[in-house]
Amino acid sequence: MFTKASAEDLRAVLAAFRTVKNGSWPQLFAAMDRRAPQWAFAGEAELAAELERYLKDSDAPDMAVRVFWKLGPKFLFAGCNDRVARDGGVTASELMGMDDFDSRLPWTGQASKYRADDMQVFAANVPKLDILERQKSSSGEVFWVRVGKAPILAKAGGAQGILGMYDILDDKTASKLFIERAARTPKS
Repeated sequence: MFTKASAEDLRAVLAAFRTVKNGSWPQLFAAMDRRAPQWAFAGEAELAAELERYLKDSDAPDMAVRVFWKLGPKFLFAGCNDRVARDGGVTASELMGMDDFDSRLPWTGQASKYRADDMQVFAANVPKLDILERQKSSSGEVFWVRVGKAPILAKAGGAQGILGMYDILDDKTASKLFIERAARTPKS
């Protein structure tokens, strides 16, 4: 589900989607890499259909990745797959236009952290990948998520929003990632 967008905006969303996918989930959506060169020549309807396919595919039972994007300096949700909406305890159409601070969303306690990451990606125009953080679900459960975010770049070059993807991790996997990250961090 996503709000109506121009072909140019859809290209920007798809490019950000591809950036996060390739950075953190390279095994997903193999067709995206083959299709990317054609985006420059595709029209709005074709791009919208392609994006909708990726969102639908990401909701498949064997694929546990969540996809969302937020636009503007207020970082309002402008698109997502159904998994993100379910995590938020709302429908995808209800999520459109909300921000992370909306009291109807279960993760408002983490909203300041999410906003800080969004602002960093937005301001620097640089992806932020493999973020490990906690998220509260609509059932009240708190779990680990691995998140990747990339700027949605306008044709003029500045960011017009961010696209994020995340998957839910069990405690063992999250712990392993923390240990691996610590081992890669240079000691000062």
